[in-house]
Amino acid sequence: MRIVIIAAVRLYREGLADVLRHQGTFTVTGTAGSGPAGVECVRRHRPDLVLVDSTTPGGVGILTQLRAVAPQSRVVVLGVAEDVIEIVACVEAGAAGYVPRDGSIADLIATLERAGRGEAVCPPAVLAGLLHRVAEMTGGGGFLESGELTSRELQIVALIENGLTNREIADRLSMAPSTVKNHIHNIFDKLQIRRRAEAAAWARRHRDQGRV
Repeated sequence: MRIVIIAAVRLYREGLADVLRHQGTFTVTGTAGSGPAGVECVRRHRPDLVLVDSTTPGGVGILTQLRAVAPQSRVVVLGVAEDVIEIVACVEAGAAGYVPRDGSIADLIATLERAGRGEAVCPPAVLAGLLHRVAEMTGGGGFLESGELTSRELQIVALIENGLTNREIADRLSMAPSTVKNHIHNIFDKLQIRRRAEAAAWARRHRDQGRV
């Protein structure tokens, strides 16, 4: 299977390329250190698989662009937090699979091979949460209590909890900073809070209760 690797840190992406080349299953047709360069590399090589490091600037926006330029390529995201909201965001943007932050090389190889075969890759630990989120988005399960936040607002609350600024959230979700600001204003109104720390606490509390 032909694969393109997109990762900002050169040492990291070259190490990944070396590991994959020695597996015998993959042919690394290109690597890139940024979202725009990665999109162009994928456009040029039309690989079977694209491996994207989740810390690459551009975040979910890269996945959306990749789906537009090469819909036949299956994208796997590396280094994703085991968080339902972040995983759903990746899936919505076109990811076929992901490897969590504490995943091993064996996990990476297995995920790439399954994605290459067209299989969905979803660990049991997050399946229940994903089904709950799908029910919310399709109207089958209602919204969460304590404010009835939308899917997008839940994504933003999760990013606030992770310490991202408005600008970083805008980059991650491919949104204008002013749009992020409006979403945060709505979130604060719905939850009846005033500070980002309160939003982060709300996210942690609801996740611990299995409601996010």
